[in-house]
Amino acid sequence: MFSWVIEYPVSAALFLVVIFCLFQSWWFKKDFFSPLNVYCFAQCITLAISYLQINRAMSDFKLYTWGVWLLGFLSFASGCIIARLHAKSKALPVNVAQPVAPKRYNWTVHLVLSFGVFCLFLVGVYGVFSVVGNLIIFTDSPAKWMTKDINYGYYALLFNSGPLCVLLFGVAAFKKFNNVQWVRRVAVVMVFVTIAINLMTYPNRTTLFFNVGFFLIFVNYLYKRISPIVIAALLVVAIAVFVSIGSLRDQYGGGSAEGKAMDVVLELPYKYLANNYWNLDYALNPPNDREIHPHTYGIDFFNGIFEYAKLTGSFRNSFHWDDSFNNKIQKVEGFNTVNYLWEVYKDFHLFGVFLFPLLCGIGLTVLHLRLCRPFTPRQILMYTYFIYFVGWWFFTAGYKQGIFCIWGAVIYFVSTVCMWQKRGTEKELPAEPAVSDKVSEQEQAQA
Repeated sequence: MFSWVIEYPVSAALFLVVIFCLFQSWWFKKDFFSPLNVYCFAQCITLAISYLQINRAMSDFKLYTWGVWLLGFLSFASGCIIARLHAKSKALPVNVAQPVAPKRYNWTVHLVLSFGVFCLFLVGVYGVFSVVGNLIIFTDSPAKWMTKDINYGYYALLFNSGPLCVLLFGVAAFKKFNNVQWVRRVAVVMVFVTIAINLMTYPNRTTLFFNVGFFLIFVNYLYKRISPIVIAALLVVAIAVFVSIGSLRDQYGGGSAEGKAMDVVLELPYKYLANNYWNLDYALNPPNDREIHPHTYGIDFFNGIFEYAKLTGSFRNSFHWDDSFNNKIQKVEGFNTVNYLWEVYKDFHLFGVFLFPLLCGIGLTVLHLRLCRPFTPRQILMYTYFIYFVGWWFFTAGYKQGIFCIWGAVIYFVSTVCMWQKRGTEKELPAEPAVSDKVSEQEQAQA
């Protein structure tokens, strides 16, 4: 054990932080899905595994890379601490409240709107079926239909929106939060139907993890706190699922993962994890005589909002900026994902690395504190949506992809309309006769 620590000191230190995140959540009964805990856990466990350096592409971080990573880490932590200290100074509750069924929320309208989104999702499924002739998982060669060479057009936007359906159905699926029984039962069924159809249509790891991740966060807040032991077990299951889908997508050199050595089987998930950090180090430290990627002057920051309006795409083409495939910063061909810090850095440099995590830490902690009082469906929906991305930041920034901006707008629209509908049906009740009589008697006495 001690020799392992000597051989991998960085990984050992980061794993200690990971263990602390799990331990404090268990021992002190803290919320595991609080913003600071999720950020620390996700960033540290992924970097710890990456720093095992199973693949030669994962070299030691340059000093500058460590500075950027630590600046983002400390900025996010500072934002969380500032917001939490402010809440304590105002004597606001800081422990997550038990779910209570909201009085002013129309769950029937919510279900109808959720089915509307589900129908759009089915249009995307039909688009895949029209191109492939079947659902991809039932074809002879699923990998053939899941390459960048196959263009599904705008159908891709729709069939990749399965997680949005899971979000909308999932929030209505719990008894403590939804007291309309028939809506609750339909919602539970639709959660699993959506996940199954999504997986059969396009067996994508990211989408599957979105679906399961969203629902697990709902379970944590709307049913029962998830034990850190369960979370650790789920990580092992996630690796198994990753390997299975990798085998399905023919990513093991033309064969399945069966019969291969364990180190070969695990090398693929390791590469997909570690490339987020080796690409970060590669992009932040370009050679003196060659620019890997130009500064975007903050323009590309708004790509997610304007992506489908083709506005920022024009800038990308003109100035040769990367799209979501990060072609310029690939240290190893084919492994093109990168930690969110690169996206912020190429837009605003170190100022962005400091300010963006700071503001996100403050905003997410404020939203988390809203869950410490009786909360609304909109609050739990938005928090679940955003906190999942914090856990996924080691892999993607998220906010630069138009589909995720659309999801956020749909969530806000649905949850707002349902609250408005309920308010609109309420009528002002007349005063009770007994109270009216007492008021009249008092007025006569005063006269």
